Amino acid sequence: MTNKKLLMFAVAGLLAPAAYEGVANAEVHNAAVTIAVPAPKTDTAPTNTVQTPDGPVQRLRRTDQEQSGNEMTAFSMFGNGTDGLYFSMSTELNGVRAPNKMQLSLTKFNLAQDPTTGAVSAIADTVTARFATNNNGDETRNANAPTAMTINGGNVVCAKYNYQANNTNDTIRYVQCFDAAGKTLLPQTKAFAKNNDDCSMHQDGEPGAIVSFDKATATTKLVDWAGCNGNGTDDGWLFVSAIKCNSADAPTSCTFTNTFDVSLAAREERSRGACTTSAADPSFAVCSWTEGNNQPQRDGVWLAGVDLSSNAKGANQQQTILWKKQIAGRIDNANGIRTYAQRAVQERIMVMDPATKALVPSDKIIYRYGDASGNNNTNQGKGGTYRSQMLSVIQTSRTGMTYVAKPVDMQTKLIGLGGTHLGTTAAMFGTTDKLVPGLVFLNGSHTGGGPGAQIRSVGLDATNQFSDLGMQQVASQDRHLYSNYLGNNPGNQGRNHSQMTMVANPFAGKIGNTDAYLLVTATSGKTMADVGTAAIKLTAFLSVTGIAQTPATATGGTGGTGTGTGTGTGTGTDPSPTAAGDDGTDPGTTLGGCSAGGSSGGLATFLLIGLAAFIRRRR
Repeated sequence: MTNKKLLMFAVAGLLAPAAYEGVANAEVHNAAVTIAVPAPKTDTAPTNTVQTPDGPVQRLRRTDQEQSGNEMTAFSMFGNGTDGLYFSMSTELNGVRAPNKMQLSLTKFNLAQDPTTGAVSAIADTVTARFATNNNGDETRNANAPTAMTINGGNVVCAKYNYQANNTNDTIRYVQCFDAAGKTLLPQTKAFAKNNDDCSMHQDGEPGAIVSFDKATATTKLVDWAGCNGNGTDDGWLFVSAIKCNSADAPTSCTFTNTFDVSLAAREERSRGACTTSAADPSFAVCSWTEGNNQPQRDGVWLAGVDLSSNAKGANQQQTILWKKQIAGRIDNANGIRTYAQRAVQERIMVMDPATKALVPSDKIIYRYGDASGNNNTNQGKGGTYRSQMLSVIQTSRTGMTYVAKPVDMQTKLIGLGGTHLGTTAAMFGTTDKLVPGLVFLNGSHTGGGPGAQIRSVGLDATNQFSDLGMQQVASQDRHLYSNYLGNNPGNQGRNHSQMTMVANPFAGKIGNTDAYLLVTATSGKTMADVGTAAIKLTAFLSVTGIAQTPATATGGTGGTGTGTGTGTGTGTDPSPTAAGDDGTDPGTTLGGCSAGGSSGGLATFLLIGLAAFIRRRR
């Protein structure tokens, strides 16, 4: 059974659809949005009553270790291109409360095509959703910062997450693996730990990378980043591991083995690193991170190459470091404002494999960071301003890095794009005969969600110039409010990650659908129906957006437009799904609309959250 009637609606784009000039006249379409994990019904958030000129309203109350309902969402697709597993830090499933307040939830989903319109959406099997953990952790963070990735040639999905058991000293990174039916193949297993440190943090939405898969032995080699902050070595690490299953085709069990690790960041506080490899030469990984023991960090953004082809075994194998370079750091500007480079992000530029026709990671990366000023604990608890959006293209090899396009500030072209907990993913735009590489940013809400989050597409042309390709809406994403107010150390800690992944459209060319690639996005936030009720916690979503098309065939006269049929019809297995506004309601009062409702409703929303909607830096 699936959530046919639960909720399927279209999200109207801020610039919907955005026609990309110079990108083969193709479009990024509206998103089809589905609920993956509904907001809890019995687990409600604490509130205070606040008197306003419009009458009393309920305002969210800061409550330590209360939990957000759903946060830190992640997913991965199986090799068949239609099925996947969705993970969330959830407090309730189908009316059943999670043991010890919060656990990792597992929900099966699949991509489906509407038989009438041809639009593609995700269908979540909410009925069979289950808790994949039963932990009793310090501060009730029982499965923190989960990520997901597909291994073993496409038939196994693994989730990694952080957990510190009660009465222990260290947070440890754990791993579990599952088959397409959601059956556990690898039970909760320690993946990475360092004495007297909390492991581990990583770039938002980045699960690590597959180095290789040996079908003969059913062994997948992996590389990950692990930022381990604490009172031990307090470093940021690359670590290499392997997961071996008992079959390459129909596994029933898997085992995990650590291979080696190496310290790259000697001063770890909020490194948010990532390690990736290229398809052409997976013998080395490239890792990016932000360094420094301060909050915010002050020792710059970095890049390093690490050898994966040696026979290194064990802890801190420093001889595997091929090269290491600081990309940017402190700037004392002429206006007297001092900035520090922070929030390093890398995404591989994708290229077409001529043999398989699949998109694979190249040896070039897009590298992003921001120059930020201000202190961490001023300006009502979290201060600081991002004063740039720096983007570059870097060619990587075993011997070092060179700039293909030197860092350029895109802030004036990407107006409205924040600097904190941006979701990112590599993407391709245009049409399949003229694909344009780039990346997509996801900009969430600082105030709970409600209206959809914005995805911002950035293209890279043949002259290595970046261009703004426009904004679209996806489902709501609360990047801050509920995780901050209801997490650990309310008012200081608290952040919510999202995940985006580009996938090949399994329904391309069917029922008039011309989308060659889809952007699948996992977020959690308030729906427009819930945004005025502070006690209702967050909902977890899946959004599906068409981002590149097959070329249109000219029919004479002025020729074809090159646009696809689009998604966003709100379709699924239900033959009569409802798009925003189709039921006679004002689209502005639903998640799909661009409006947040009337002025009094907007006022109530701000009173609800007690925060101005300014972009602030979050850890």
